[in-house]
Amino acid sequence: MDKKKVAVPLVCHGHSRPVVDLFYSPVTPDGFFLISASKVGSSTLGSSKMGSHLVLHGHSRPIVNLFYSPVTPDGFFLISSSKDSTPMLRNGETGDWIGTFEGHKGAVWSCSLDTNALRAASGSADFTAKLWDALTGDELHSFEHKHIVRACAFSEDTHFLLTGGVEKVLRIFDLNRPDAPPREVENSPGSIRTVAWLHSDQTILSSCTDNGGVRLWDVRTGKIVQTLETKLPVTSAEVSQDGRYITTADGTTVKFWDANHYGLVKSYNMPCNMESASLEPKFGNKFIAGGEDMWIHVFDFNTGEEIGCNKGHHGPVHCVRFSPGGESYASGSEDGTIRIWQTGPQNLEETDSFVSGKVKVAVDEVARKVEGFHIGKEGKTGNKEKASDG
Repeated sequence: MDKKKVAVPLVCHGHSRPVVDLFYSPVTPDGFFLISASKVGSSTLGSSKMGSHLVLHGHSRPIVNLFYSPVTPDGFFLISSSKDSTPMLRNGETGDWIGTFEGHKGAVWSCSLDTNALRAASGSADFTAKLWDALTGDELHSFEHKHIVRACAFSEDTHFLLTGGVEKVLRIFDLNRPDAPPREVENSPGSIRTVAWLHSDQTILSSCTDNGGVRLWDVRTGKIVQTLETKLPVTSAEVSQDGRYITTADGTTVKFWDANHYGLVKSYNMPCNMESASLEPKFGNKFIAGGEDMWIHVFDFNTGEEIGCNKGHHGPVHCVRFSPGGESYASGSEDGTIRIWQTGPQNLEETDSFVSGKVKVAVDEVARKVEGFHIGKEGKTGNKEKASDG
């Protein structure tokens, strides 16, 4: 096959039955749009301008948490948790479904991938946190708790799993000895909503469902070393990729804190209650926030000015996260869908370079798939795809 003749399509999922008609709008001040008709009994509208998005179906109930892996030799990955009890793993760039982790018997509130995206973890309302093989989908271990697990996070060195929930206890499980009792850090003032590691696994972060503030704990002593004060409970806390900032969302405020000295760097008032916020990881020049108005707002980090707004969800947005390279960001909603939004190049010249670069990288892979009906390369990626068949 002549590789120069291979077209690289953008595949748009969403319909569950045959698509029988398509129609493009004229160019409008907001770009131009494509509407599709299907035998499923509903139509789907998508944006065709730069900054358009992919709609990822699969979950049957609200999406409550999203997590991107770091970039690995096989790319980067996105894991989602939902009230439907089944975390899902996807290709972080394309949104393609890789597999579903089956085994929980209650809503899954939190999910995470380790640094190499080889293992996944999830925390659930069934009083367990589970460790999964991200290549095969097999359950590796189930960690029993006494109440709902709302948050989980792998340590940076991948040796430990941190959990928290309604029990008001932080637990640190040694993944090299999964059957050993966990270390317990008590005295949380409320039910734990979020957890994270920072300072090369020397500090852990937690926020509470019913109490304001973010608490920083010394892992060695198990004591609180600092509290970042907020008026309302913090529903989202993210440590920036470079370790400089902690981004928090509480009510109608998004704050940025110095992750080393714990001082407040910036605080911005939002147009509505925001449940989640995320800082762009590459340049740190903008951030996103999503909440009760169902929109994804984009803001300038230095001024707090709103510079963009993406509409598409049909329910409140529960989680937003930038991809590790900042080229896109994902949102999860009450409507049960995940949407991946492209940040896109800033001008036409960058657009041409962006598109040609994508085509150059993708042609070899597409040709290989078409000629040999292979999915992915041999090795880890191939194992992931093979697991999805089961």
